[in-house]
Amino acid sequence: MARLGTRVYGYYVRVPDNHQVVAGQIYETRGYFNADIPEDIALSMIKDWRDELQVKEGIVTNYIEVSGKNFILQWKVYKPTGYSSQATLTAAIPWPVIIETILTIIKIAVVAVAVYYGLKALEAVIKETGQVLSILGPENVSMITNVLFMFVFLMMFSPLISMIAELPRRLIPQKEAK
Repeated sequence: MARLGTRVYGYYVRVPDNHQVVAGQIYETRGYFNADIPEDIALSMIKDWRDELQVKEGIVTNYIEVSGKNFILQWKVYKPTGYSSQATLTAAIPWPVIIETILTIIKIAVVAVAVYYGLKALEAVIKETGQVLSILGPENVSMITNVLFMFVFLMMFSPLISMIAELPRRLIPQKEAK
C-alpha cells in the first residue's frame, strides 16, 4: 500500500455528480484501476498523478492511497471555475469555521478571566489564613489540627466502629419479653 499526504477524517456526505465544487472544501474520491498496481511503482505513480491533477485540473491533493486496484483520493480546489475572485475568497473560509474560531477565542478569554480571579481569591484566602493563624498561636493551631484529624478519623472509621458496637448484641442472645 502506497500513501502520500495527510488523511483528513470527519463525517462523510455523499454529493451528487452535478454538485458545484466549493473552494477549500475537502472531497474524497474512491475508485479502482483496471489492474493491480505493483508496490515498487505505486509511489512514483502517485507523485506523477498528484502533479498531473495540480497542473491540468487545478486540484490540490491532501492524501492519495493506492492499494492493489483500489485508490482513495482526498482533494480540494482553491479557485473553482465560474466564481469571481471575491466569491472565492469568501468561500475559502466557510462560516462555521469562522464562528467556531470566534467561540473558541471567547471561551479562552472567559477561562483566563476565571483563572485570574480564582488566583486572586486564593491569594486573599492564604493571606487572611496566615493572619488568623498568627493570632491563634502554635498551641491553638495544634489543637484545631488535632480536632480536625479526629473528625476525619471518626468519619472514615464510623462503619468499623458501628460494626464493633453491634457484635455484642448479635453474639449475646436476647431474652424474650413475657
